[in-house]
Amino acid sequence: MNRENDNDTPAQTRQKLLRATEILLVREGVHALTVRRIAGEADVNSALVRYHFGGTDGLLDELALRNAACMADARDALLEGLSETGPPHDFDEIVDALVLPLWAEAAMAPEHRAIIVLDEIFARSVPELHEKIWALFAEGVNRVTTELGRCLPDTDPTILAWRIRFVTAAALDVPPRATRSRSNDARSVYRKDDREERLHQFQLFARHALRP
Repeated sequence: MNRENDNDTPAQTRQKLLRATEILLVREGVHALTVRRIAGEADVNSALVRYHFGGTDGLLDELALRNAACMADARDALLEGLSETGPPHDFDEIVDALVLPLWAEAAMAPEHRAIIVLDEIFARSVPELHEKIWALFAEGVNRVTTELGRCLPDTDPTILAWRIRFVTAAALDVPPRATRSRSNDARSVYRKDDREERLHQFQLFARHALRP
């Protein structure tokens, strides 16, 4: 018989399992995920992983959609703000609508970024999940692309699309991206190298990369 640990409700147990999976994903990678490891991290009976999600694939599917929604919602909010001011829009504001959602907090562990979780999941997911995730992103990405095209009328749309693609990919940064490396090997050339500084530097990079 599958029972929740202690006084946890089913919803609380699901939250524990999702958070544990997300933390393991970022800390150790998708290949570290097993039912036993997830249950141990969540401090619940391993049978509850299958009871609530059917296995690790079910957990990954839900995590992927939750994190994709975090990014899509962040972009929609920025675009809604632009809609209220009306065109023409400032180039930097449009770039922020592309960039800032890439720094959205992860769904279950806000100390991490949603895009990092998605990147780990994509290493294992199937095309059907890719399509579900893209469905969440498509409208926002298309709107950002359209607005950037208006700001850069002399830029070929194909070239602009490639620039957007590479800027988005660069947001992942170089590994290790979280706590897999315990050593503090930050180079002095970076001076400050925290989350806020990385975002600031990435905003500057994106503005330069997207201009002709």
